[in-house]
Amino acid sequence: MLNRIRENILPLTVALAFLMELIDATVLATAIPVVARDLGVPVLSLKMAMATYLISLAALVPISGWIADRFGARRIFVLAMAIFLVASLLCAVQTTLTGLVLARALQGVGAAMMSPVGRLIVLRNTEKSEMTRAMVYVIMPALIGPAIGPFVGATVTTFFGWRAIFLMNLPFGALAIWLTFRNMPKEGPTEAKPFDLPGFLLSALGLAAAMTGFSALGEHILPWQLAAALSLGGLGLLAAYWVHAGKRRDPLLDPRLFRHRTFDVSVTGGLIFRLSNGAISLLLPLFFQLGLGATVMLSGALTGLNAVGAVAMRGLAPRMLDRFGFKWVMVSAALLRGITIFGFATVTSLTDWQLVPLLLIGGAAQSVVFTAVNSIAFADLEGHEMSAGTAFTAMSRQVSLALGIALAGVVLELTAGAAATTAGTEMMPVGAFLASFLIAGLTGPLSALYFLRLRPGDADALRRKRRPVEGIGSSREPYRPPQPAPSQPTCPGAIRPARRDAAE
Repeated sequence: MLNRIRENILPLTVALAFLMELIDATVLATAIPVVARDLGVPVLSLKMAMATYLISLAALVPISGWIADRFGARRIFVLAMAIFLVASLLCAVQTTLTGLVLARALQGVGAAMMSPVGRLIVLRNTEKSEMTRAMVYVIMPALIGPAIGPFVGATVTTFFGWRAIFLMNLPFGALAIWLTFRNMPKEGPTEAKPFDLPGFLLSALGLAAAMTGFSALGEHILPWQLAAALSLGGLGLLAAYWVHAGKRRDPLLDPRLFRHRTFDVSVTGGLIFRLSNGAISLLLPLFFQLGLGATVMLSGALTGLNAVGAVAMRGLAPRMLDRFGFKWVMVSAALLRGITIFGFATVTSLTDWQLVPLLLIGGAAQSVVFTAVNSIAFADLEGHEMSAGTAFTAMSRQVSLALGIALAGVVLELTAGAAATTAGTEMMPVGAFLASFLIAGLTGPLSALYFLRLRPGDADALRRKRRPVEGIGSSREPYRPPQPAPSQPTCPGAIRPARRDAAE
């Protein structure tokens, strides 16, 4: 038991940082109407505060792998958490929407280094056959944040004001930094590839411009002409980056990674699927509070049920993937998630019988897909591709969430009319949410279509398959893979063998 605890302390330490990050995101979503009233701004303008954090994160995350290699992963991980904590303090003292948006952007800078570098540290210390389990340990505590975060945040907002929700990050961050110094192995600088400055500028400016433009469409933070120009200009810069990256041997975001079918399915299919996650994070608190008339605390409790379903399924998801393989489990779960989002369009009252099952089942389906896509992205990558793959997957997650928020906000403003421009003081008709739920639900079947690209045998190295052991002849005996040779060549970014006896 002691060995098992020691084996898991590294992913759990990283997970604590993710917990801090996710609590912050879920708490802000629940408090949107309250923040809008206090700042005197249109309620949907707060989606810019949500999206800006993701925009900053996505724009800077491509250099996270290079910075970790250049300066040492543990050192960058601690620095990232410190930046995140300072930004949280700044968020708590803002009195204008502009100030809050800028402080959230600084939080994104810290998160851009914190999440992918922490995940990279776990990957570098985990063998492939244990990767799915390690990802469960990393993600499981973080899922507790969305489960309890909305209700805790609603309680804090009700009794202490919305500014206190950002101060909750401080004890979590301090504990994560202490555990990092105590338990995380020191990793000095490795042989980092040459820094691609033109590629970084093209990708960072392109992502920031395109996502800022998309997020500003449909509301009055920026004129629609400027928002449209930013969107188109950003897309042009991203196209230029794609051409540039194809000519380099060592680009920041390597398009050649998509030659691995498992990586392509994880990134592209996962991006489509996560659009719904971003959309729902904005829609549900507004639907409960401004559509159905729930209090902030009730809204937080209901929103948290979605994550409760995810937590309940997280331990079972790896067993399902081991038993049935990745392809059909991912397809089925994506379709089920889409159905549950469609189901919200049938809810007209807080007492409707289908509301709680939709939240729980939808969260469970979402958990299965997240577990799968987080694992298969690395199934076929070589050791030297891990840093680039980690940066690419982290960036795609934030892009999809920000785009989902932007899409839901635009659709909701078009259907809600004048209620969308008030500072969280006017109810919205329940029917105004219908189109948003239907569009968000479409991402389930669309992502399922992309998951169908997987072939039999894809990502089987990540499964704990049960095979006959020589001399026994029974499929009930577990398959024991050959042990690694005592001495193996190493290279920067290579995955180090982990002890299976402690994990099993």
